[in-house]
Amino acid sequence: MPRTAMKPTTSGPAAPPSMRGLEQLAWLMDRAIRIPGTKITVGLDSILGLLPVGGDVLTGVVQVGIVLLALYRYKVPRAVAARMATNVLIDVLVGAIPLLGDAFDVAFKANTRNLQLLKEVVVEQQEQPARAITATRASTLYLIGIGATLVVVLVLVAIGFVTLLGWLLHRPLI
Repeated sequence: MPRTAMKPTTSGPAAPPSMRGLEQLAWLMDRAIRIPGTKITVGLDSILGLLPVGGDVLTGVVQVGIVLLALYRYKVPRAVAARMATNVLIDVLVGAIPLLGDAFDVAFKANTRNLQLLKEVVVEQQEQPARAITATRASTLYLIGIGATLVVVLVLVAIGFVTLLGWLLHRPLI
């Protein structure tokens, strides 16, 4: 009987109960289905990525949500937020390339990478409880800037997809 990918569990006392939902989302997006006879797992990110460009935009929206939640709820440092945003941009941009992007989605697993970055921050915050992390006006502006940048990239990819699709549909077949 083939084994299937196991659902994530919280990693003990270091992970707060509220992180369980993010773990499940990352699992669903990156590792929910194991390809029989291999150790390779795929999720909705890889499956929806098969839809030309539009699937990558859709999964990119979910990834942006994870990054914004990490910034807002967990107050991740700017450097970590930048790494998370970079993972999303790489996943969306490379994922939009036909065939190569599909293989890349299976291997890269941006949601899992971002969740690992978030877990490292949470563990560090728990180890240093005296260091209070507060949201300042600069942090809020930074959050808005990252969110706006990610949304602009997603919109540009969507516009490119629609333009390409329109061009292909109105092109003479002969």
